[in-house]
Parts: sequence; structure tokens; C-alpha cells
Amino acid sequence: MANPSYIYQVIRTTNRPKSKNLPPSWSSLAVAGFLASLDQTIVSTSMPTIASHFNALNSQSWIATSYLISSTCFQPVFGRFCDLWGCKLMLLVSIGLFEFGSVLTATAKNFVWLCCGRATAGTLIFVLIAKCVPRIPMVPLRERGRYTGVMFARIALASALGPVLGGVFTTSVSWRWAFYINLPIGGVATLVVLSLWTKIPDSKLASVKVSDIDFVGVIILTASVVALSLSLTWGGVTYPWKSPQVIALLSVGFALIPLFIVYEMKVPEVPIIPMSIFKYRNVVGAATNYFFIHWGLYGLSVYLPTFFQLVKGDDQLISGFELLAYVIPILPMSFTVGILISRTGWVRPYLWSGGAVNLIGTGCCILFTSKTSKAAEFVILIVTGMGIGFVFQANTICGQSQVKRSELASAVTMVTWSRTLGGLFAIPAEGAVIQNIVNRKVEGNSVTAPVSLFVHLTQGRPSFSPSISVYFSLAIHLPYSQRTATSTENHR
Repeated sequence: MANPSYIYQVIRTTNRPKSKNLPPSWSSLAVAGFLASLDQTIVSTSMPTIASHFNALNSQSWIATSYLISSTCFQPVFGRFCDLWGCKLMLLVSIGLFEFGSVLTATAKNFVWLCCGRATAGTLIFVLIAKCVPRIPMVPLRERGRYTGVMFARIALASALGPVLGGVFTTSVSWRWAFYINLPIGGVATLVVLSLWTKIPDSKLASVKVSDIDFVGVIILTASVVALSLSLTWGGVTYPWKSPQVIALLSVGFALIPLFIVYEMKVPEVPIIPMSIFKYRNVVGAATNYFFIHWGLYGLSVYLPTFFQLVKGDDQLISGFELLAYVIPILPMSFTVGILISRTGWVRPYLWSGGAVNLIGTGCCILFTSKTSKAAEFVILIVTGMGIGFVFQANTICGQSQVKRSELASAVTMVTWSRTLGGLFAIPAEGAVIQNIVNRKVEGNSVTAPVSLFVHLTQGRPSFSPSISVYFSLAIHLPYSQRTATSTENHR
């Protein structure tokens, strides 16, 4: 994928950063990004309980999907917003909108209300997660592993704390505190940004107008993403796969993709996704790689705690601790690879080795059953997390190695956007597979047929028919196989 000799030559001939404002501005972005990353992981252990509270367990994937849909649709245009109103202002606006969405979610009275709150919180979340994109061109390629390591560290820290905090709140207090906790953290993030206000560079451009924002492209992209997400979520659960509703959604979603590409190439002066960056093999490879990596990452992070709760009989807190075996290794591996790349300039070995380790770990997850020992689960999850950590750094730098400096922000935005896109399709697709298999098993059993779905979760431990546990254990093996297939693709 990445030409090591080319990358090494570029790295060796690049000077170290000279800006004194770079470390503090990068720190402020890391703090703001931690807020967003924590919100993505804290719901993983509480999703079954939240959905059960609203009698919508068959639609639990929408807790994450609604968040990702708004994030995916607005990610490509956040750069235009920053050019128009300034990066610093957009950073504060995004924190405020995120806090408002968190309040809506925490006070939700029904499931639709809750999903609307999640969608609101995710609207400008990309400004918090990847606001560092405009800063990347200031960092020489040799140092990017070190600086992006800070950004990955905040993700790893949030990934470690999120499941545990979600389990603590859900078990001991209320699942609503998984969203109320964003308020004080958001306040701290705002204070940090304001304290470093003069040191954070702004990128406001006087030549940019509101008419420069490609709203038509956003509408086409949103319609396609929503149609495909609804079809994957409803297929076989709400409506049969052969129903007119599902077929129409699939047709519209796929038909809008070529329309979007042609429109972006021909009409807007400043497209939300510049098609010119796809001429670089490394950008295409890195985006594809990230899509499949995050298909497995999101799928495992969302449905593994559900497996622990429904099949192993663990409560939300214990399932949160068990997930740490997967997310904690990402931090040291990400830092290690960042240092190695900074010193050697090599990328390809870490892509290959990380992909191989991730493939082995993901494949071994297929062996999980109700009788699998905790030790075996932890070893498999640690191996999988190590592979993810290796690939993260190498893949990000690989996507930057060929493009021109003027195209760097667009390339990094595209690569980062593919991560969210992978999660957006993984969560409803795997949820539909699990629900279809479980529902089919339940309906074929005279004992469990009266059950509306497959489980009812109380505030603490799950309580359900033992047959349902067996069905869910069988159902979750197919998504494990899908993740193994996607891991094989990103290893190629």
C-alpha cells in the first residue's frame, strides 16, 4: 500500500515543527476530542438496558446508528464551516450542540426522543473528533506519528473509561447519567479551549461565503446514508427482506451513490468530497482499510457487552470491565507504532503485522460461547486490540504520504470519514443479522414463541428464558464471521 522508500525519504528530509503554539493547541483539541470519544463508548454497556426501558430492544442499534448518521453526513462539510466562521468558534459551537444533544438524550421520554437527542449530539461531533485535521499540515511527516499518537491516546482512554462508567451508572444509578456526565466534562473542555484561545490558530477565510457550502451534496449523501441504514435495520425485523419498503430503500440508497459522485465531479466549485484525491492509491487504500477495520471495531464494541450480559449472565458493570481487555491494548500499541514510524520512516511492516494480528484475534472470537473461560476471552480480546493499535497509526500516516500539502486536509478528512462510515453500516447490519436469527429461533420454539423479542433487561442483571441465551449465542457467531472477513480484506 505505502511505498516505504518514498515515505522514508520524505520523513528524513522534513524538519521538526517550529510553531510554539502547536503543543498547546493540540492539547486543547485532544481534550475536546476526549469528550466526543467518551460519548461513543459509554453507551456500549448500557444499550440493552436503555432499549429495554423503552420496550425497543429490537431497535437498540439505533442508539448508535442515529448518532453515526448525523456525524457521517456532516463530516465532509465541517471544513467549510470552519473556513466560514472560524475554527475556534466552530469548536465552541460543536461543544454546545453536543451538550444540548446530551441533555435531550438524558431526559428522553420515549425512544424516538432519545434517538433524536443522539442525532443532535452527533451533528458536529466530527469537529471535536477530528478538529486537528487543519493542524496536520503544520506537523512534519516524521513527527505526525507522535502528534497523532496524542489523538489516539484520548480515544483509547475514552474507550477504556466509557464501558466501565456506563456499567457503573446503569447498575448503580441510572442509564441517564451516561449522558448527564457529558455536562461537567463539556464544561471542562470549554474552559480548556477558552484558556488557550489565543494560542489556537484560526482558519477563517474572508473569501468563503455560505453559498460555497455544498448543501445539495449533503442532502444527496444524507438521503443515501439514511435509506441504506433503514433498509439494514428494518430488513427481516420490522419488514421482510422482500417487502416493498426494504427493496425501495435499498434501491434508492444505492442509486443515489453514483448520482452523488457525478454531482460532486460536475457541479459544485468546492465539493464536500473532492474526487481528485482518489487518484492517490494510498488514500484509497487507507480509506478502504479504515472502513473494514472499523466495521469490526464498532461491531465488536457494541455487541460484545450484549453477549456478556445475555449469554454469560454478567451485569453491565462486569461487561464493561471485560471489554477493557479489547480496548486497553490499543493505547500502548498506537504509541509504540507512532514512535517506530517517527524513527524509521517505515509504514508497510506495521500495516501487515497489525492486520495479521487483528485477523487472528477477530477470527478466534468465533470460538466464544457461554462456556468459554474468562482467561481465554481476555487473551483473544487482547490480541485483537493489539492488532487494531498497530494498524491505526500506520494507516493514518499511509493516507498522508502521497498527497500534496494543499490536499492533505481533504485526504485526512476522507480517511477519517471512512471510519465512521464503517461503523455506520456495521452496527445495523450486524444487529439485523442477530435479530433475524434469534427471532427465527424464538418463533420456531413453542416455549419461547410468546416472547416478543428475546430478552427483557431490568436495571441490573438480565432475566430471560435460558433458551434465548442459547439462541443469542448462536446468532452472534455470524457477525463474528463477518468481522473476520472484513479483517481479511483490510489485511490485503
